[in-house]
Amino acid sequence: MTPTPAEIERIVAEVLADMGLSPPSPASNEETAGDWRIRQRVVTLACLPSQWDGLRRVVVPRGAVVTPAVRDELQRRGVPLACLAPAEADCPRGTVCLVTLGGSYDPAPLVRALEDDGWAVDSQRRDCLIAATDELAKDLAGGLAAAVLLTRHGAAAVCLANRHPGVRAIRAASADAVVADAEAVGANLLIVDPRAQGLCGVRQMVCQFLRGAPWPCPEVFRNRLA
Repeated sequence: MTPTPAEIERIVAEVLADMGLSPPSPASNEETAGDWRIRQRVVTLACLPSQWDGLRRVVVPRGAVVTPAVRDELQRRGVPLACLAPAEADCPRGTVCLVTLGGSYDPAPLVRALEDDGWAVDSQRRDCLIAATDELAKDLAGGLAAAVLLTRHGAAAVCLANRHPGVRAIRAASADAVVADAEAVGANLLIVDPRAQGLCGVRQMVCQFLRGAPWPCPEVFRNRLA
């Protein structure tokens, strides 16, 4: 039996939740000169605006997946759907420095997932933890807003990184904990064990960290940590 648009919408929401992605909200998109621009690559009803007055079209990224329920709603309202042309393509959210320690973990699936979320990823591999934290410290001192280090040696990585002035490294435990810890110290380096929660869990933690970057260092700690 062919699923209804409502059933497809529900399935998409469940898949996004399984991938560690929260449902999109209209607040994360924007209206520009009569265009409702959607940033998400999976377009569900939750991406659509709450107010339709003066809206002439809905614009989605090239290659975006648009659910049947969205197409039905746009057709009902008489609002056309448009895709960004190459020259109009939305810019990446920013560049992410993603460093993988050793060769036991393949970061390619995570890199693709982050790129799908709109990030430009500078993926690097290092064999020495000390050298990796030293280089990341230099990059952060040079103006890099945030970085991610994938390693199973989380405790050692945090200790080594935080010996450098201006580095505020935290160790990822969960998406909620990442946000709380990043806010608490103004973190600029996230240490993640990529084996801990699988791709979906790691993606969620990294995305939560990057969405808030650069995290400001709290005033109470600024003299010691900044």
